[in-house]
Amino acid sequence: MDRDISNPESNPPTGIDLVRSRKWWFLISGLLISVSLILLLIPPGLVRGIEFSSGTSMLLKFESAQVQQSELRQAFADLGHDEARIQGAGDREFLIKTDQLNIPEGSFSEVVPESNYQSSSLSEPVQRSPEGTLVTGESSESVGTVFVRSALNDDPCDLYAVRAEVAVLTELRVFAKVNCSNSQNFEVLANGVMGWISEYSMHDFVPDPTGVAVSNEDNITDLGERTVINNYLQEQFGPFVTLEFSTVSPVVSSAAVRNATLAIAVATLFIMAYVRFAFSTVPKPSRYAVCAIIALIHDTVIVIGAFSLFGKLFGAEINLMFVTGILTAIGFSVHDSIVVFDRIRENITASPQSSLSENVNSALLQTMARSLNTSLTLLLPIGALLLLGGDTIQSFLLAILVGVVVGTYSSVAIAAQLLVAWEQGDLSRWFSKVPWSNKARA
Repeated sequence: MDRDISNPESNPPTGIDLVRSRKWWFLISGLLISVSLILLLIPPGLVRGIEFSSGTSMLLKFESAQVQQSELRQAFADLGHDEARIQGAGDREFLIKTDQLNIPEGSFSEVVPESNYQSSSLSEPVQRSPEGTLVTGESSESVGTVFVRSALNDDPCDLYAVRAEVAVLTELRVFAKVNCSNSQNFEVLANGVMGWISEYSMHDFVPDPTGVAVSNEDNITDLGERTVINNYLQEQFGPFVTLEFSTVSPVVSSAAVRNATLAIAVATLFIMAYVRFAFSTVPKPSRYAVCAIIALIHDTVIVIGAFSLFGKLFGAEINLMFVTGILTAIGFSVHDSIVVFDRIRENITASPQSSLSENVNSALLQTMARSLNTSLTLLLPIGALLLLGGDTIQSFLLAILVGVVVGTYSSVAIAAQLLVAWEQGDLSRWFSKVPWSNKARA
């Protein structure tokens, strides 16, 4: 005799029945999401890094071991930057983040490990004669900015890390020209930073047959407020080295927010289409796709809520590494859900006479050990990296850590349970018990 799958009580439990207690799973998830949303509503909802808020970031290493965070914070307050956030980043190293500094456009640069340029290159070139001048932008009608880049492995035809950002229609001095296979590249001085731009980022090159020698004092060491800060810190704390100095303008930060949102939205759509296609052989495959996406949204909201809490308690910031971590966590979440869905499909094929709730419960029990072992194996190296790694990847690791934990939970308590709740009409039955819902129908 066929079982009545519309009535959950018609399926007596055998052993552990995770499906029968699904309303408690949904209640726990509802509480977690509610707490996350409340945390996001309490200012500051999220502590945004400079990629999303615009500003300046600098990594300084002092010779003296006596420099304290409180002293640095007071020094920046004396310079008019009460908003400065200062974190220890290693032995005598401090990561300092402020609002965008008032310095000449293009004076920012970021020293990256792969770049052949070091901080000393801020004083280059010495006694070099320019070959001419050019104007940035493809034409006189161009708008926006142009990037000045370093040469990878000293090859000026292979441009790499961004060294400076200058507005279009800016006149720059040219110190070298190189003919490459598909373009001509120019070495320019952009307000204190030497780098290369291609012919597609410039126009109106004017040769200078005489040339004027350029020295250290000629617009190279004058970096506006950056120079003021450097001089004051050196006076207060002694010699130091600038390991990194970078900025993000409001325009770039708004583009980063837009691109991050678009990346998550596109990933969600592709995941939904893939799940719909992968489970096209089972009845109502679209439900599998929708349930996977609901679990994905569930995990994302809780991870963001966790970061809101971390930001309030520990000053944890969201940045592009956080977005990378979110996308990675989404991948793990969907992976766990698909593993369960795949076992549900096998159970339906092997035991079509069983109800969906029985097949789902069996699938959850059969895959639980695998999911837990996989997650624990992943959490161990993440924990080690959190303890031993630097601040640069901290947001990435925290997002994965929380995402893996929540994703493992949602694959058991949300994605598969929603399939059963949808099949047995739980949502409509629960909503019919709400007083305002009865009044609306009346």
